[in-house]
Amino acid sequence: MNASRHALRKCFTLASAAILVAAPAATAGQSTATLQVRAVVTESCSVSADTLDFTLDTSPGARAQSQASVDLSCNGPAAYEVALDAGQNGARRMIDPASGKALPYEIYADAARTTRWGDTLGSNTVAGTAGADGKASLTAYGATLASADRLSAGIYSDAVVVTVNF
Repeated sequence: MNASRHALRKCFTLASAAILVAAPAATAGQSTATLQVRAVVTESCSVSADTLDFTLDTSPGARAQSQASVDLSCNGPAAYEVALDAGQNGARRMIDPASGKALPYEIYADAARTTRWGDTLGSNTVAGTAGADGKASLTAYGATLASADRLSAGIYSDAVVVTVNF
């Protein structure tokens, strides 16, 4: 029985040594925290506009219509509202600097030229949503309001600020 006890003790000692070798080193402690990761992506849009060119003569009753593109480029699908102000000469009128005379005009949101395109948000602006590519193209429809027969020949101009709200 002595030999058997000795063999058992030897097995026990070898097993204990194997456990000690396989056991991880003791540490003083452990603490964890969570690192939050996030990104804030903001909508952005830019706007560009072509020139709204009118060509008319001074014959009695002459008036003109024209149209121009207003293009939006956003960083993805975005709801927008585009406003057009009254122009640098006020009340949407083109001025010929040589004669000082004015030619009134209007800009409309529709081809029938019945819906004035203005700058009162939620009232007379043009709203929509840019597509998945972030692009939207609008058309500004213009018309002169007065006959040019009492105007001097010249180059009449104004500048309208186009604002995109998104």
